[in-house]
Amino acid sequence: MEKTQNKKMFCGLSYIRDRLFYVILTWCMALFFMNGTVFGQAEQKKITMKVTDVTVLDALYEVNRLCGNLIFFMKEEVERENTLVSVDVENLSLLETVKKIIEGTSLACIEKNGRLIVAPAVQMPVTVCGFVTDQRKSPMPGATVMVKGLTLGTVTDSRGWYKLSVPQLKDFTLVFSFIGMKETEWKYAGKDTINITLYEDVQAMDEVVVTGYGNVSKGSYTGASTTVKASDVMMAGVSSIDQMLQGVVPGMLVMNKTGMVGASPKIRVRGTSTLLGSQEPVWVVDGVIQRDPQPFNSEDNTKFSVDADDIRQLAGNAVSWLNPNDIETITVLKDASATAIYGSQAANGVIVITTKKAKVGKISVNYNGDFSIGQRPRYGLYDLMNSAERMQLSKEIYEERREFTNGSVVLPIGYEGLLQKLFNKEITHEEMASEYEKMARQNTDWFDILFRNSFNHSHSLGISGGSEKIQNRTSFGFIQENGEAKGNGMTQFTASSNTTINLWDRVTINMLLNGSVREVDGFAYGVDPFNYAYNTSRVIPAYNEDGSLFYHEKQGEGSAAISNKSTYNYNILNERSTTGSESRTRNWGTTIDLKWQILPGLEYQGLVAYNSSSSDTKQHATERSFYISSIRGYEYGTIIENTSDVGVTPLPMGGVLETDLTNITTITVRNSLVYDQLFKDKHRMTLQFGVETNSVRTKGETNKRYGYMPDRGESFVAPPASYSSYGYIVDNVIYAQGSHSVLNRIENKLSEYATAVYTYDDRYVVNLSGRVDASNRFGQDKNKRFQPTWSAGLKWRIANEKFAHETWWLNNLDLYGSYGYQGNAVSSVSPELIAKDEYKTLYQAYALNIISLPYPDLGWEKTKTWNLGLDASLLDGRLNFTFNYFKKVSEVLSSRNVAYENGVRNGIVSGSTLENHGYDFVINVIPVRVRDFTWQLSLNTSVTRNSVEKNDRVNGVEDYYTGSCVVNGRPFSTFYSYEFDGLEQEHGQPQFKNMDIEGAESPLDYLVESGKFTPDFSGGLNTMFKYKQFSLYALFTVQWGGHGRLPKLYANNLNPPKPEQNVSKKLMNRWKRPGDKSLIPSLPGTGNELITLPLTATSPAYRAYIYDMYNYSDVRVANTDFIRCRSISLAYEFDGDWLKQVGINYLQLKASMTNPFMWVSDSKWDGLDPETGNWPARRVTSLSLQVMF
Repeated sequence: MEKTQNKKMFCGLSYIRDRLFYVILTWCMALFFMNGTVFGQAEQKKITMKVTDVTVLDALYEVNRLCGNLIFFMKEEVERENTLVSVDVENLSLLETVKKIIEGTSLACIEKNGRLIVAPAVQMPVTVCGFVTDQRKSPMPGATVMVKGLTLGTVTDSRGWYKLSVPQLKDFTLVFSFIGMKETEWKYAGKDTINITLYEDVQAMDEVVVTGYGNVSKGSYTGASTTVKASDVMMAGVSSIDQMLQGVVPGMLVMNKTGMVGASPKIRVRGTSTLLGSQEPVWVVDGVIQRDPQPFNSEDNTKFSVDADDIRQLAGNAVSWLNPNDIETITVLKDASATAIYGSQAANGVIVITTKKAKVGKISVNYNGDFSIGQRPRYGLYDLMNSAERMQLSKEIYEERREFTNGSVVLPIGYEGLLQKLFNKEITHEEMASEYEKMARQNTDWFDILFRNSFNHSHSLGISGGSEKIQNRTSFGFIQENGEAKGNGMTQFTASSNTTINLWDRVTINMLLNGSVREVDGFAYGVDPFNYAYNTSRVIPAYNEDGSLFYHEKQGEGSAAISNKSTYNYNILNERSTTGSESRTRNWGTTIDLKWQILPGLEYQGLVAYNSSSSDTKQHATERSFYISSIRGYEYGTIIENTSDVGVTPLPMGGVLETDLTNITTITVRNSLVYDQLFKDKHRMTLQFGVETNSVRTKGETNKRYGYMPDRGESFVAPPASYSSYGYIVDNVIYAQGSHSVLNRIENKLSEYATAVYTYDDRYVVNLSGRVDASNRFGQDKNKRFQPTWSAGLKWRIANEKFAHETWWLNNLDLYGSYGYQGNAVSSVSPELIAKDEYKTLYQAYALNIISLPYPDLGWEKTKTWNLGLDASLLDGRLNFTFNYFKKVSEVLSSRNVAYENGVRNGIVSGSTLENHGYDFVINVIPVRVRDFTWQLSLNTSVTRNSVEKNDRVNGVEDYYTGSCVVNGRPFSTFYSYEFDGLEQEHGQPQFKNMDIEGAESPLDYLVESGKFTPDFSGGLNTMFKYKQFSLYALFTVQWGGHGRLPKLYANNLNPPKPEQNVSKKLMNRWKRPGDKSLIPSLPGTGNELITLPLTATSPAYRAYIYDMYNYSDVRVANTDFIRCRSISLAYEFDGDWLKQVGINYLQLKASMTNPFMWVSDSKWDGLDPETGNWPARRVTSLSLQVMF
């Protein structure tokens, strides 16, 4: 077919060439035979004639008769004109008469030496020109401009300018095209200046899969992957790309576990493939694997919420340093065929990021700015008591004669404080009533005091351009995010430079240099603004009437200095100002990659990358804080310094400072050969073989030192070596020496990898890939040092079969499948015995504390993966869908119980199995696409279910209800609860089933399964309406199948709510007297709140608090199903000549909201965000500006 088309093009050009040659020859012959003696006769000769409906030839004969044969023409040329003409002239010049006769024909005449020559008009070429730009009005150098049906064309220059001479055909059409853009046709209508705008072709973009080791044609790719453009997921008010991916990629679960600024989400690609290793996917930027700035901690796998003072969470993840505006595309690789080339690092999936590159052309400047306002939480969202309701509850506690247990401190706050004053005869009944009314109206708005409507802004500036030989793109980014909680904020500065050098026709070098500084401020030592605002009584004021801080007593540690003292003055504002945390992460790296076309079809690819990241975290508490007062044993300033009284405290002066410095250095060197050749127009073979070395060095240290004096030049005062406590001399080694630890770890890997792709007639595809990794982590067993991973995939391109060619509605239909092995190295587990010296206060001496037992058989974790997929495109790309079914079986390391005389309760062994299976599905539809209006719709869903097998761990009761248990046959993150059995009617206390069971094997026999903390269904829906320059976009995310625990109704096991605590309004409807039908227990404090749990083969029979059991019962479980509007935006693209007059190529203004609303399936949450469990996801309103010069 291609040869036939080329033949037609050649014939068309031959006809034009012959036609021009014949006409020019005719003119030359006419001039040669002219008689020069008649010069001027044609100009002087006048004609008078009248003819009606005659041929052009007859009319010219008549004129020649009248003028004496002064007209020269060839009969054959004139006879071709079949037009009948009528001429009626009188005393008109010969030239004007002839022009009147041939008017409207293809003939032309000129005067030469007194004679007129009539012949076909010489067909002069038409010159068309103009600019080709993209939708942002940026020039597109290298765009192709072709005459449709001919091999005549040109390409645009660095300005996007083109100029093309086209033969004056009867009509012609120009075709404009560029890689990744939709082809545009323009029919010539006489206008010589034609400016064209090309628009991105999402389908064309998806035709290439970026693997990090090269780009693969999607048609030749058998792996399961999803590619999204960064510009499609950008969210104002969100600083990192990982948070923007929620609800976008099928098969990838993104869980934002807190609304704090700077925190990283949890990401799972097709479930969980390890129990003890990192469950996060591998991040790759421009072919280089990125590392987290903080070493992995296996406890993170079973943390399903984020604490406000968890400074490690604020350090960010492997790509927090990256400016989202520098990203071009994000590709998520999911199955073995897609990830096997990454070997032992790919069991949890791979996310490949490609950054923006420079383009040939004049310098262009791109600015993006976001200005956002974050909305603070408020009491109207939650089911909490106001001051009057809380005072009434305290009054009912007294009236019902509920008792606080011995040793329990009842603070003199609220109604309880008034009672103490009344009993101590400090006030009268009338004064008590007056104070009661005043307190009932207090209604301190802690959310207003501790939170704010934050202002945030971010700016990104990109400068790009270059010649054919060298191009460069340099960008700078700045982000200032102020969290809604006062004291929480993040500042980030990024810089990046990407240079491409075309040394020769066959050699290309790309150099990337980037750096970033990221600072996050957070909280420390129990300061949690949201939990305080949520759980603190609104009766308590924040300020005294004179504006000074109001301090109330709060339970702390028992004092060694003052007998029977365990409460200390507390004000959350003072605590926030005297404690805090800081995290500073610095990252810089450089990558140089080279491509050398050695021979046609044979290319060398080399890469050298160096990356260094350092994370410096710091948290402190000064001597004026409640935290230090509780250690010191008295409030700051109540005991005079340098007196004998200070000898009874372990920390007479100063506070505490904890620092954590981690530096990770990575060096990657990669060399590979790529062979790509097409044989006989049907057989395409692509082979790649490479060798890669990777070295990761992690160095760090943590320090904890007491006596910190930040207001005295950040100096330290040495705590005493010992102190006196009630007549005893106590060794003060814990506070005098503090603690210190050092981390120094090197991981070296040598890898060899190979891939093979064979395609027959673009219909049948075979993929093979393999990799062998060798690591120094398994040095004790040489057989365990090497880990081979491999995959094989097949694809049938059904739409390219002959029988499918006549199916007009089918554009593409691919059926593919893959199978392979992936690996994982658990960096937190060592084959060596690890122990450290610790001071044991009981023995007043140092002892060796076992951290982990030796495991000489330590090896790689292995995951085998099946994937079966279907990819289709219908109705000219207006309907596209992809479906994948997968199954992963992982052989993982796990912990099991060992005899405690070994020094630890658990040891690490292999042999457990973790299985994941499910599907992911995405469908893209364009329901409406007309000239001025387009509606696009995309829906994705995924289900991932897992289970653990062959695990011998013995779980405790706490493991079961916190979700850290591992149970054979059940999913990871499954948690269990006591089975609620209603309220007994004598005292209204909760009852539970199976408490009388005997001979039980484990607590599972009296607990019930409540669900999983991790949902198994996730998805997203995004839609866009575009009308002329307006665009309306909305993204919705869905999570289904997860469960969580509701906040505790009774925070105290034996006591009723203490006066400083706020509680749910549900306690107003609690059981109060026999006959009440409420499911909410009566207030504790009757003295009968203990129950004995059944004895089992794996757990003892111990006493438990029934109100604590109620908090961990199935009645206090709710599903976490929700549909969240993740983002909604309205954008307008300005257009008009005024933009060019001020030098602007593209201008867009956009208003957007992040997390504007959500629908929660279970009403038990009462306004709380089920995804985070407490601190709500940020709700941000933004105004964005994008300008290109």
